[in-house]
Amino acid sequence: MFISAKYICPVRGLATLEAPEPLQLGQAARVVENLGLKRLIVPVLEESLTGATKATITYLDGLLLALDQVGEAGLTTWFIAPARQVLGLDWVPPYLVKGGQDPEAGLVFLEGRLRNVSPYNWWEDISVLQKRIKVFRELVNAVSGHPALTGWVIMDRSLEWARPEPEVAELMLNSYKAEIREKDESGTICLGLDWSELLDPEMARSLAKQVDGLLMSGLGKPPFKLNRSKGLVGELLRAAYLGNLTQWLFGRPTEVEVGWGMTGKMGDPEEIMETFKRLAHQGLAGVNWLSLIDPKPDLCSHPPWILRTNLERTGLLDQRVEPKENVEDWINEVHSIKPDEAINDFIDITVEEYLADPQIHFHRLWDHFLE
Repeated sequence: MFISAKYICPVRGLATLEAPEPLQLGQAARVVENLGLKRLIVPVLEESLTGATKATITYLDGLLLALDQVGEAGLTTWFIAPARQVLGLDWVPPYLVKGGQDPEAGLVFLEGRLRNVSPYNWWEDISVLQKRIKVFRELVNAVSGHPALTGWVIMDRSLEWARPEPEVAELMLNSYKAEIREKDESGTICLGLDWSELLDPEMARSLAKQVDGLLMSGLGKPPFKLNRSKGLVGELLRAAYLGNLTQWLFGRPTEVEVGWGMTGKMGDPEEIMETFKRLAHQGLAGVNWLSLIDPKPDLCSHPPWILRTNLERTGLLDQRVEPKENVEDWINEVHSIKPDEAINDFIDITVEEYLADPQIHFHRLWDHFLE
């Protein structure tokens, strides 16, 4: 199983819309390469690409410097582009929201601050579709060809942000793919999904057929009925189930994002290790850790870390860029395990039967999985 981690700059964060600080990234990359990680995943915020021309050029240059550092450390990089939700917070440019403040709307980082705004149904606005494709094209043109960049996660949880008609979602997916393939014929292209697509899977199933793999996330707010086990043990169990179900239902190699369990009590180390083993047995494409490194103290009062207690503790590395207790053992154990040949034994129905009533089977199969 492949293990990667999401890199959120611990000295710049995301709120300033800057690229990662390259020297800090290089130091962290060298540390985790020694631990056995081979890839970092870097979120690229769309708003970072839509400001003044000079600021955009500076940002793109910064991404190239970041790729240099990762490559020199012996790792590869995937970009999540555009990244919509990072550490549980939505990050969007102004043309994806509508109206003014709405106290009942979700919290979004927009134009330098947190706001409660509703999503604009941009899927029906051809001018916004064209703008998003143009912005993505400029990013691809700037970074494609760098040897450290080996993959993309596209349409990151975009099916949630004003749910589109399937035809328009397919148009955007194919447009993003075409921009990548024009410059890179071999890079991996994945689709970013939330676990909620398992409850309404038809559109995601159609889109999944057109990509190389899936990155499933959203465990910061897991399904209520799956939330019986707390801490990291509970999260790893849910990730094992959701990842396995996703891979079976959508027919694509699936990576799962984990790490939210670090915000609470860790639990018994031996139980955590056993649950890591169970996750590794699922035959998933990989595990992506929620955050590589804890932020410096002065960033902890800035978004997104202020939004959730102990969110600043979710990194594999601490603020000194040193591995946390047990991290190396977890990584070694996951790398040593081969998938179980009976990983789908808990699934007692066909895909067609599941699609007939996803709500019932989603929770029923969870009980089977625990058994």
